[in-house]
Amino acid sequence: MMKKLSNLQQRLLSSLILIPAVLAVLWVGGWVLGVAASVVIAISFAEWMNLIQKTTPSLRGRILGGLLGIVYLGIAFCSFLYLRLFVPDGTEFLVYLMLLVWASDSGAYLFGKTIGGPKMSPTISPKKTWAGYGGALLGPACCLVVCIHFLTPAVLIEYTPPALLTFVVGGLLGIVGQSGDLMISALKRKAQVKDTGAIVPGHGGMLDRIDALLLIVLPYLCFVLYILPS
Repeated sequence: MMKKLSNLQQRLLSSLILIPAVLAVLWVGGWVLGVAASVVIAISFAEWMNLIQKTTPSLRGRILGGLLGIVYLGIAFCSFLYLRLFVPDGTEFLVYLMLLVWASDSGAYLFGKTIGGPKMSPTISPKKTWAGYGGALLGPACCLVVCIHFLTPAVLIEYTPPALLTFVVGGLLGIVGQSGDLMISALKRKAQVKDTGAIVPGHGGMLDRIDALLLIVLPYLCFVLYILPS
């Protein structure tokens, strides 16, 4: 009988499959990217509505929750397409953004598991620790320094900030990502579910994977790149 994979092994296997697939879709673009992004948003919205139904008994509340989900996911979807289709080196920025989120998730997992310590918010997310939160900030901070100062996109060459500022901005993006994660964690806690779904082995649902991208990071990055040339 085959031994069941541990959560860490499932996470690593899923990442080995998903990361190349995501990068390939970003690179190919066109209708492939459109279909993939639409599927991700559709699954995320279904998971969102499942949480809303479990946490909101009234029809009015569910309608409002659904509208909020449409706005929440719609802005992220439009920001994603804007970056890919209308921003010079947009594909490069999206790859960097994915790397930042993965670095944040990895930093949180590694620091949380190896250091542990006091819980960050036991009532919202019992497993999150302050050490893990620090890793979630340190990971994207270091990753952004590498991306901007060693792999600088052409559109940023004239605007490359100091390394310290880049490090701070990376940490702030980590805070933003963790805010999105905590919001979904609060909904899951209220709905009394561990994950938003089970589509990604070791990671949970689609919304569990992209919540860090949706809250502010994608729209904020689009805003910064929009005003930068001016």
